[in-house]
Amino acid sequence: MKNEVVFLSGQDVYADTFTTSDVIAQYGDSSIHAVSQLIRNYHADLEEFGVLAFQMRKPQKGSTGGRPRKVWHLNEEQTMLLLTYMDNTEPIRKFKKALVHQFGLMKRNLYEKQVQFELGKEFSKELHQAIAESPYLDEHHHLYGNINKLIYQQALGVSTKALRQQRHIPKNEPITHYLDSNEAGAVKRVKEQTRTLLGMHFSYQQIKDALQVQGIVYQITLPAKQLMKEGH
Repeated sequence: MKNEVVFLSGQDVYADTFTTSDVIAQYGDSSIHAVSQLIRNYHADLEEFGVLAFQMRKPQKGSTGGRPRKVWHLNEEQTMLLLTYMDNTEPIRKFKKALVHQFGLMKRNLYEKQVQFELGKEFSKELHQAIAESPYLDEHHHLYGNINKLIYQQALGVSTKALRQQRHIPKNEPITHYLDSNEAGAVKRVKEQTRTLLGMHFSYQQIKDALQVQGIVYQITLPAKQLMKEGH
């Protein structure tokens, strides 16, 4: 089964993995109504493994009648428990194998992102200390902000503003929550280089010139519309 059956609750590094009642119905050889009824019947059992979340889905455009309905979001434990309450048919067995594979893969990817994030936090502390000790801090009042923007531009080839817009990152959350392991590794590398240059008492312009010599570390691509906005 190559179709996606496991999803993330968000793009941040500590997102949760889940599947839906619709996916279970589709690949479990059952109806949406039957799966939803099963969830309601065993609601208490399922909630022993976490809060049962759901999303209200409106009827498709053009359809006649109908009301919004609940699409249940189940974590890995809830999903596997629910499947034990269903007939162990061939589609169910095939679906279970796909779930085990995709839940495992998704969790490994999240773990890699989390490791990179935690390592990045330590480098960020050291970088902030290096900026605080820079002899150019007094004459360059925006040194913190400009250094941060420069790091992302040189690491990923995009501005922090465009990246926040593209990934819908709230202003009060760090961008590092929303990077994959390759992106986080690139940012970490440029932070290390910047910290070293600050320790050598380079000015902002000298740091910028030195970083630009190596080019972009890990270029990411923004959607065409986002690139047009960034160009204005």
